Amino acid sequence: MTVVGALSFFQFRSALQSEIAGNLRFGATAMMQRIDTFLFSHVENMRVWRGLEVMQDIRVKDVDKRLSNFLSNLRAGQDKVYDVLLCTDVQGRVVAASEASYIGGNAPSLSGWHTVLGQGLDSISVTLSSGGLGTSAIVLRSAIPNAFGEGTIGYLYAFLDWRAVQDLLDGAVNHGARGLLLADHGGHVLGASAALRTQQNLRQLRLDDWDLPVEGATSYVHKGTGLGYGELLVGVATSGGSPPFEGLGWHTLMIEPTTVSFGPIWALLWAMVGVFMVTLLAGLWISSRLSDRIVSPIVSLTEFTRSFRQGQPSLPEIPSGATSEVGELHRAYTEMIQALEQSREQVVRAGKLAVVGEMAAIMAHEVRTPMGILRSSAQLLQREPDLDERQRELIGFIFSETERLNRLVTLLLECARPNPPHFMLHDVPEIVDSVLALLESRVERTGVTLSRQADGDDILLSCDREQMMQVFLNLILNALSFVGEGGRVRVSTHRDEEALWISVADDGPGVALEFREHIFDPFFSRREGGIGLGLTIVQQIVQAHGGTLSVGESAWGGASFNLRFKHQEPVT
Repeated sequence: MTVVGALSFFQFRSALQSEIAGNLRFGATAMMQRIDTFLFSHVENMRVWRGLEVMQDIRVKDVDKRLSNFLSNLRAGQDKVYDVLLCTDVQGRVVAASEASYIGGNAPSLSGWHTVLGQGLDSISVTLSSGGLGTSAIVLRSAIPNAFGEGTIGYLYAFLDWRAVQDLLDGAVNHGARGLLLADHGGHVLGASAALRTQQNLRQLRLDDWDLPVEGATSYVHKGTGLGYGELLVGVATSGGSPPFEGLGWHTLMIEPTTVSFGPIWALLWAMVGVFMVTLLAGLWISSRLSDRIVSPIVSLTEFTRSFRQGQPSLPEIPSGATSEVGELHRAYTEMIQALEQSREQVVRAGKLAVVGEMAAIMAHEVRTPMGILRSSAQLLQREPDLDERQRELIGFIFSETERLNRLVTLLLECARPNPPHFMLHDVPEIVDSVLALLESRVERTGVTLSRQADGDDILLSCDREQMMQVFLNLILNALSFVGEGGRVRVSTHRDEEALWISVADDGPGVALEFREHIFDPFFSRREGGIGLGLTIVQQIVQAHGGTLSVGESAWGGASFNLRFKHQEPVT
């Protein structure tokens, strides 16, 4: 128990560290996105403002103060996010400003400008003015184009109050022991959340030895000596910008002391030690008096656990003479094992569906290119003057099916998260007849008998017609690929008191029992050259319609895929 407890402790600690690190990484990413969005919104403001007609008043030195009044109104309307807004002529002399005291002075002398949007006269640049932790304002600058000719007539400056960025940092960690740092691409600390701003060494802190990724986000454990801590859990995110905003390459670091992060696990450890000692003493005292009654059921439960581990196909019975607690433990353990097995299967299926998403982009390109060629070829054929009615019908099939295939490619792109069906009442036999008509020429070539059997002509189902056509088409094509020349495939529909049943049966080799459990798994295919996605997509569509799909044996000894839908609308 000591060894298992120690191993459990380290595993819990590792799992907790991974969870908290992921949370810190997410928090840093979210904070970086908020800062990027904050900067981008004001870059967009600059882009709009520089093109306004009032900016042309720079040419006449803003004699009527219209431009200055406009800048004052802009600053007031932005809830004082801007310290000041300036317009200068090309020589750098301030022509208009949101505060009159700046008018007539020279443009601020700043260095380190970084272009974040556009090129040439269309560019917008940003830099920082010094103060506080190295920054007191973010300065945006944009050239103002000459609306009556070429070149530029001056520059628009916007000084963003650095306290707005500090408010963003403070708002993200307004409770707990976590803190946020904002650093530039060189590792200089630009700002911090409120708790960290009180650290005396923060101004001299350099993050050269911290892992600051060029892009994306990461997390790790780092010494927090410069911040007055021991070890820290750190989540770091790098500015990715918001196209066309290129970003500044800044980093946000969300930190938390490991003493805080692992506090619950240490408390759990001591609780485990205390419980262990109490249980040991109580067990020794009780076992000396009640050994015959307790040991025997426990031995039986041990045998039960061993039988589970050895993979017995049937569950053993609850040990006779067991107390109610042992019996409940038996049932709970059985349910847990079954739940774990189901969870494992679901995780495997989810992993395969994730791979489908990665394949989708490649498949979309490979399928849409030949579809375009088919559609163009059909358009050329349609112009032929001597086409009979049957040929025009076939060309119409090409147009309709290439369009449907295009939608199916889109469905493949969203295989991991399928589009919700568009429900309307449709006649199921009519949908089946449409699919059979599409496959008529193929069936004639192979000599396969393709038939439909329905209990009545009006069997209505609330469904998405296109998706149900895809279901029937995939199932019938799957059957045709396994039946030989002269084989038989039948689509039958019937209703009972509870549900609508649809089956696609064939006289092929059928599906072996050992394959039926995995037949709907992604990339599982019994057909040479098959991808193994058709039945997976079919099952997803059926489940989205509230139905179930199963595979069994047909009356001919082949395979039978059976769809069941609960009654949704009354039959008319």
